[in-house]
Amino acid sequence: MPIHQTAGIITVTLNPAVDETVFLDDLRPGSVNRASRHHRQAGGKGVNVSAMLACHGIPTTATGFLGGDNPRLFENLFHETGIRDAFIRTAGETRSSIKIIAESTRQTTDINLPGAPPAAADLDLLIARIRALAKPGAWFVIGGSLPVGVSLEFFKQLVTLIKASGAKLAVDTSGPPLQAAIDCGADLIKPNHHELSEILDHSLPDFGSRFEAATRLQNERVPHVILSLGPDGALFLSPDARLIAQPPPALVVSTVGAGDALLAGYLAGLVSGCPAEDRARLAVVFAWSALEDIRRQLPARAEIENRMRRIVVRPLNKA
Repeated sequence: MPIHQTAGIITVTLNPAVDETVFLDDLRPGSVNRASRHHRQAGGKGVNVSAMLACHGIPTTATGFLGGDNPRLFENLFHETGIRDAFIRTAGETRSSIKIIAESTRQTTDINLPGAPPAAADLDLLIARIRALAKPGAWFVIGGSLPVGVSLEFFKQLVTLIKASGAKLAVDTSGPPLQAAIDCGADLIKPNHHELSEILDHSLPDFGSRFEAATRLQNERVPHVILSLGPDGALFLSPDARLIAQPPPALVVSTVGAGDALLAGYLAGLVSGCPAEDRARLAVVFAWSALEDIRRQLPARAEIENRMRRIVVRPLNKA
C-alpha cells in the first residue's frame, strides 16, 4: 500500500465487525421473533470514525486487521467515501456484531461474535504500517476491543510507537487498554462514566462526581477528555475550556455508532482549528445525526450549521 502525504486522521481498528442491525417490534426471548427490517454495514469504532470524518470532507486513513474472506462491505465503504484503505488482510472472516433493537422500548441488545485471531506475521505488518503512517502532529484514533490473540503488550507497543513518532493519540476503548493508553500519554480519551469509574476503581454515582473525576484526569493526565452523558449530551474538557453541550430531543433510530460520531465530530473541529465551543457543537451534531440515521452519514452542510445553532453549550468552571 502506498503511503500518501494526505493520510489525514488515521484510525486503527484492531477488531472490526460487520454490523448486523435487526429491528423488531418487541424482543421476546425464547420465542420466534420476526424482524420488521434489517441493515448490514461495515463497522468497528475506528471504521465508524473514519466514515463520519469522510462524510465531512476530512481526509482519513483506516487501518487495523480485516478478514480476507469477507472484505466487500468494508472495501465498498472505502471506495464510496474516499477513506484510504490501509488494513492488513488476515486469514478468515471479519466477525459479526448483531444489534437487536426492540422498537417498543428502544432498547438495544448486542451479540458480539469472536473474530479470527491475527497471525504473528499480521502483527508485524501492522507495526510496520503504523510506523510508515505515524508523523509528527498527525492524529491517530485507536478504538474498540482487542481481538483474540492480540495482547495488552501489543496494544502498548502500538500506542508507544504512535506517541514516540510525535503524533497525537485519541483512544476510545475501556479497561486495561484505556489505562495503558493514558499511561502512554494519550492526548484524548472518550469514556462513558462506567468506563471512567472502572479505570479509577471507584463509583461515580452522580454528575458532580463524574465531572470532578474527569476534570482531575484532564488536569493531570490527558489534555482532552470527552465524557459522554447519553441523552444529556457530553462533557468536553480541554486546555482551553470546560463545557457541557446538550442537543434538543432527537428522534432516535439507533444508538449504535453515536459515540463514535461524537468523537469524529470533535476531531473534525480540532483539526479544522475550531474554538472549543464550536468543537463541542460539531461533536454533538455528529452524534445527533448518528442517532437519527443508522447509516454512517451526515446531513448537508447547511443542515449541520443549522443544527449547531440549536446545541446548548454551557461553561463549567468548578470541579
